[in-house]
Amino acid sequence: MFSANAKIRNYIREISLQTFVFLIYLIAGKLSLTLSSIDGYSTPIWPPAGFALGFVLLFGNRVWFALFCGAYFTNTTHLPTLETLTQFLISDPQNLTISLGNSTSALLGSFLLKKYSKSNLNIFQANEIMHFFVFAGPITALVSSVIGSLSLLYFKIIYFEFLFQTWITWWMGDTIGIIIFTPLMVLIYKWYKGEEKLLRLIIFASATMSTFVFTLSIFFLTRNWEKEFIKYRIKSDGQIISAGIENRLLENLRVLKGLGTFISLTNNLNRKYFEAFSKGFLTDSDSVTTLSWNPWISHSSRSTAEANLKIDYPGSIGISIQKDRKLYPSPKYEEYVYIKYIFPYAENKDAIGFNLLSDMTRKEALLRAKEMFGIEMTGKINLVQVAENNVGFLVFYPVRRGTGEFGMATAAIRISKIIDKALIGNDQNHLCIKIEEKSSLYHQEIFSKNCSNMKEKIFSDFFYEHQLTIGSHILKIKTVATKEYFDKNLTNASRFLLIISSLLTGLLGILLLIIMGKEKSIQDIVEKRTFELEKANRVKSEFLANMSHEIRTPMNGVLGMLTLLEQTNVDAEQKDYLDNAEKSVLSLLTIINDILDVSKLENKKLEIVPKPTNINKLCKDITNLFLSDAKKKNLNLSLNVNDLEPNLFILVDENRLRQILINLIANAIKFTMAGSVSLNVHLSEDKKFIIFAVRDTGIGISEENINRLFDRFVQLEDSRTKKFEGSGLGLYISKQLINLMGGDIKVFSILNEGSTFQFYIPFQRTDQREENLGNVNTMFVSSEKKFHILIADDNLLNQKFMVKIFQKEKMNVSIASNGLEVIRLLDESLPHLDHRFDMILMDIQMPVLDGLEATKLIRKRNDSYRNIPIIAITANSMESQLNEYLENGMNDCVKKPIILSELLSTIYKNIN
Repeated sequence: MFSANAKIRNYIREISLQTFVFLIYLIAGKLSLTLSSIDGYSTPIWPPAGFALGFVLLFGNRVWFALFCGAYFTNTTHLPTLETLTQFLISDPQNLTISLGNSTSALLGSFLLKKYSKSNLNIFQANEIMHFFVFAGPITALVSSVIGSLSLLYFKIIYFEFLFQTWITWWMGDTIGIIIFTPLMVLIYKWYKGEEKLLRLIIFASATMSTFVFTLSIFFLTRNWEKEFIKYRIKSDGQIISAGIENRLLENLRVLKGLGTFISLTNNLNRKYFEAFSKGFLTDSDSVTTLSWNPWISHSSRSTAEANLKIDYPGSIGISIQKDRKLYPSPKYEEYVYIKYIFPYAENKDAIGFNLLSDMTRKEALLRAKEMFGIEMTGKINLVQVAENNVGFLVFYPVRRGTGEFGMATAAIRISKIIDKALIGNDQNHLCIKIEEKSSLYHQEIFSKNCSNMKEKIFSDFFYEHQLTIGSHILKIKTVATKEYFDKNLTNASRFLLIISSLLTGLLGILLLIIMGKEKSIQDIVEKRTFELEKANRVKSEFLANMSHEIRTPMNGVLGMLTLLEQTNVDAEQKDYLDNAEKSVLSLLTIINDILDVSKLENKKLEIVPKPTNINKLCKDITNLFLSDAKKKNLNLSLNVNDLEPNLFILVDENRLRQILINLIANAIKFTMAGSVSLNVHLSEDKKFIIFAVRDTGIGISEENINRLFDRFVQLEDSRTKKFEGSGLGLYISKQLINLMGGDIKVFSILNEGSTFQFYIPFQRTDQREENLGNVNTMFVSSEKKFHILIADDNLLNQKFMVKIFQKEKMNVSIASNGLEVIRLLDESLPHLDHRFDMILMDIQMPVLDGLEATKLIRKRNDSYRNIPIIAITANSMESQLNEYLENGMNDCVKKPIILSELLSTIYKNIN
């Protein structure tokens, strides 16, 4: 069967190709005849010769017959009537010989080119160009012009006196047509196959055509405009149709979800309630033909289920299967999914009790719906409720009722009604509409409309595709132009041709191909290198993200246990060990963050987010961080902001500015053995910039090393390299951040005397203030109600750490190991006001159901938990990942390893 279908498809493709070649040659020939010379049988330019050679080069000798027919009917002014075929052919005998000469010359040109040129038709190399313009032009045109001219003389169409004039005009016309249009055809084909750039094609076409007079240029430009216009129209109409189909499908899914909600919330569900509810939905929807409730039970519950079926439907035979279009009691299975209620009943009464798991198409969809606990659809089925246009599919929606009963709310959707509603207006009714299944499990056409009359391949090249996903199924809505659509939207404005042309066009073509060949060689090298670099960047980014996640996860456990251990009774020596261990972990975390920042900077994905910032407070907080380090080294650490107003707020990215200052002050203290370190802040004289200067009395930097100071992974090869630790990224990142903020940094240093790092950023004053959340913790602690946190994390060490932390904060804690347990705990807590959760700390990567999908389900709930604060606790730290969590309903993010102060601050900030 498959082989037969393949043969049929190949046959159709072959017929389409021959028809296409025939029509193109015929149309080009008829248009070129308007350029006939005085004798009426030769033209100064004959594009069909170029098309003919191009078709043979691209598709082989098998298109010869189509070329012969195209040439014959080009020179024939009438079609066969009641006369015999022989009579029709001999009515214009010269047409037979002319057509034979035109089509055979294309075979000869193709043979010569393939024998003396490369098989890939690389017309950009100099030697290939010379072969082309020798063999393809004058020699190929010589055959057709000689045969054609002698035919006209032999059949007394022309006089002997006009033989040479006719031959030379014919030969020049074919030569110019080949030189101009065959390279153009090869370039178009290579572009269509993705082997050539559109820009290069346009340059070649426009440049060669420009040597013709104005009217020929209009012809090509107008034809290209018409194609673009059709593409625009098909895209516009396709978007309208696809949007209509998608919206109606989504409406049907909302009907199904409404039914599922009704089933889950109705305590005493019975047939009467179900049918009354379903009737209201089906009244407003003509594409949903049937709604049903199908419980999922084990064999132990079968007898009870069948007893209930007989109560609701006395004629029921219980749980059944279908065989030879008849229902029989189902054999024993471990599980059943049977139709308990269905509406409308009259058309579906034989379906009551039917075990959906006995049908493979339905079973596959049911198992996926249960596994994903989300909407899933079957493949294409024929709906028994309607006689005509009955193609459709079933959609399953998992439902768990308050009684613990689990099953599937089901809808049968009829596709033809959806498409009929989406087709609005006359233009859309002339389009072929296809819906295809393109998922990994299926690849089939589900439905088509108006596609039976598509005759030519050229029409099928104009289409619009839109993709949507239902469960695990990927549906592609394809809108394709038909001949009728072309007739309504395509004009005949491209029939203008130019009479006079010149062989200089061929010379221009040679020059263009040589120039573009050099450019193409360079571009191929650049593209290859660019691709390799982009690939390396992608691999590096993925590696950094994965390594960051894998490193942060165990680091979270280490830092968490150190934090817990620090809060136990430890002596001074143990406290010192703990402090050193914690600093080492935080130092490692700083290195990881620096590496990720470098990756973001290289990929231009690091963004600056200004917000109102109290510059005095920021500088004081940063210097306070380093007081203990400075004291240990007997250094004087000072801050000078005397020239600034005490409550000066500016617009700046506070986190990135803090990162820059911490890097610079940390370096100053690291490389200063004695003396002082200072941070000085003041405004420029014109008040346009704010200037920061970090000065130290340290070891200094030589002038030759200052030039390398801001490079990546650079540690200067002096005493720093041997005595001091560091990744060599801090200054590089700081400079890049300053540049992104619109500023710059300079270094002034004298070896063994000290250094000054001075940078400036734009000064933007603001009267806005950040929302003050300082008293949230106090308000929370004073509350009489105990705060209840639900922790979702599959890592036992992380669970233990956070439980201990929150117990010390006098909070109630519950644990879930995956997203499904979170949903279950939320459901179980709903009836108990005193045990409801106030916040969820949600890990992202968890088994069964991950944190992101669980959050999406929570945000779709119809109860009070819909707006519960959810904080992501994740080892993923890429900006795109964190933004994805926030966009999908999470309120905030805390990165692993967890810093206790950051965690508590984030919790208190999101309490309300």
